[in-house]
Amino acid sequence: MKFYSKAFNSERTVYVTTPEFYKYQSKDVKLPVIYLLDGQHEWFVNPVQNTIRYLQYTHQIPQAIVVTIPLVNRNKECGIKTLEEDELPLYKFITDEVDEKIQQYNPNKYKILIGHSFSASFSLYSYLKNPTYFSAALANTPLDSFKELILAFEKNEKTDKRNIFISVGGNAKHEDFYHRKTFDTLEKEFPTFFSSINTFVSENAGHNAVPILATPNLLTKLFSKFNERYSRIAPVDNDYKIITKPNSIEDEINKIENASKIDDNFYPPELAELNGLASRYWNSDLIDYVLAIYKMGITYYPNYYDFHLQLYELLLPTDKESAKKHLNKAYELLNTIEADHQTTNDIIEEINKEKIKNGW
Repeated sequence: MKFYSKAFNSERTVYVTTPEFYKYQSKDVKLPVIYLLDGQHEWFVNPVQNTIRYLQYTHQIPQAIVVTIPLVNRNKECGIKTLEEDELPLYKFITDEVDEKIQQYNPNKYKILIGHSFSASFSLYSYLKNPTYFSAALANTPLDSFKELILAFEKNEKTDKRNIFISVGGNAKHEDFYHRKTFDTLEKEFPTFFSSINTFVSENAGHNAVPILATPNLLTKLFSKFNERYSRIAPVDNDYKIITKPNSIEDEINKIENASKIDDNFYPPELAELNGLASRYWNSDLIDYVLAIYKMGITYYPNYYDFHLQLYELLLPTDKESAKKHLNKAYELLNTIEADHQTTNDIIEEINKEKIKNGW
């Protein structure tokens, strides 16, 4: 995405990546945003982006809109003269201009910022400036204005220090010596601050290796509650049978809706989560509950063909007309949204067989 920036008085480019299921979702699915600074450094952003994808695949962190922001002059754009000066152009660029541009992707209010070295200090600066806009800051081995930032955080009651994540590397000369020396000195000087935040010390790591090693740890900490958010709903035993008979369908759906949060922001179940929840009830022969889960699924992901196929199978014994509608919808989606998928033709062939079998 390329556009003219008033903050920089020049044309700027940012790269926006959306999840694979983005094409399926309704407007009710608002995604978290990860701002990734130093987009001009492939050695930094490529492994961090891969880490994000892997942690999403393993369900440690949520799907998100990832906005990669290249810097033209990182020292100048991220450098902090004083914390009292007017807002840095890069800060205005992100919070005003980029924010406006990404509205088309349906973001929610949960936004985090990831930086390294100079951009790490800028990440802390941005969270300090606006903890309402930024939900958390991941600062890999900061140095610039580090002490001044700590002093400001100590005085600022609006920032939640639990949302500050700082990493640093080894203390050898060939590793992260100067940043580590500053980190160790400040940790002794401000023990209360450092005990309030999240830190990751990567011994034996060089300065540029720190974010590659630290990001998986820090992101997993940040989203530690995400992976378990539905664990208390319809818990199962070793045979994958529901342990205790669930309450009414309405109560179960309410439980799911109430658990669908990241921090205080509503974030509905992802595709895998919906399938996982449905399988718990299905394995205990609670078909009405399974129906309710997949009906919820198509409200959030109306363009996902597989949910329509699931509903076809579930409804066919009792409501053939509704089942037919879902089968036709799956057929339509496979011929449009999934037209390039390698298994599409095979699924369409199976649907045609179902139509013939049912006399449709």
